[in-house]
Amino acid sequence: MTPGQVRAALIGLAALSSVPAVHAVAPVGPPSISGVVISPKELVFDTRTGCEQIDIPDAPARAFRDNHGTVHLVASHFVARAMTGPSLNRLKRDCRAIYRSPQDRDPSHFKYKNWLFSFFSEDGRRFAALVHSEFDADEIPGMCATPKDSNNCWWNTVTFAQSLDGGYNFLEPAPPRNLVAALPYRYVVGNRASAYGYAGPTNILKVDKLYYALINDWPYKAQQYGPCLIRTSNVFDPASWRAWDGKAFTIRFADPYREKIAKPEEHVCPPVFAGSADTLLQHAGTGNFVTTQFAPDNRFGGAAGFYVQVSRDLMHWSKPSLLVPISALLASDGAGKWTYGYDSLLDPTSIDRNFSIISDTPYLYYVRMDGKHPPYVRALFRRKIKLQIQQ
Repeated sequence: MTPGQVRAALIGLAALSSVPAVHAVAPVGPPSISGVVISPKELVFDTRTGCEQIDIPDAPARAFRDNHGTVHLVASHFVARAMTGPSLNRLKRDCRAIYRSPQDRDPSHFKYKNWLFSFFSEDGRRFAALVHSEFDADEIPGMCATPKDSNNCWWNTVTFAQSLDGGYNFLEPAPPRNLVAALPYRYVVGNRASAYGYAGPTNILKVDKLYYALINDWPYKAQQYGPCLIRTSNVFDPASWRAWDGKAFTIRFADPYREKIAKPEEHVCPPVFAGSADTLLQHAGTGNFVTTQFAPDNRFGGAAGFYVQVSRDLMHWSKPSLLVPISALLASDGAGKWTYGYDSLLDPTSIDRNFSIISDTPYLYYVRMDGKHPPYVRALFRRKIKLQIQQ
């Protein structure tokens, strides 16, 4: 499928949002994808050279170019900093904080601890950001009924922030205008169902005049486990995002603190595949869409490791294909108590301002965590890979 055919297919899917589903054409099966590592690891950032103790890679690496051509790479904590330079291959840590999480203890404000996860700009000056927003109630007296199991006190939303100065400072609107996606259920002090809520948005991908992203979740009440596909025509309007319901983009996310929600099942989204989604990109050669995820076990019938998937239309995805097993990373890293996560794909040759287009040979970026010195000793690495997509 050519890029033009992909655009035509998505235009057709946009039209389907206002017509009955019987008009839809049965989708062609997804292509297949495979990949191999073709270079040794390269160190991108090590916390030993960080600006403060909390200056750690704690999110997938994202990159963008500002209006002066400077590349910014962000893979940070809830106090966010960037690496900047003339290209992805020549970056230095900038100790200026581009965002500081408010740590607001009111869950209805959706701004306790926030991570900048996704960036998009047309002009390199004004940037929209999707934010992974955590309400970590175990840190707040009286808000966690099971302090020995803090997962029960972990409630997430996806929120919005923006920069007006090329990505050097990000601010969010006052609540509730910062909300992008929340479950139709409030935070519950006595929850026993483990973590819940929408979390970990992928980068934002523009196709024609529409913007897409995948957001992750945990199984909770009416919400099934797996990434949901969301779309908007205005990336700077947090309330405008709608989720794919299996036929059209009709699902509106509700605010559980400001709305009376009679049918919560109408405000949750069906996953488009199993697992999670850490990246959303378009392959330059085929026009297909690519995502990555980390599997900590053999859930896909293969080894634990980093996996890649492909789709023609963003709704129907291939089976996960193992990109690199954790055993290979452990073998190359030698003795230590290592764990891995926070994967993404970035291509230094991409001319796209938001690095949302990749060639056959992007880099896999990932974080290595040191279990002997948790949680502040970490390193961000990258390895060049080669992808092959079969239509």
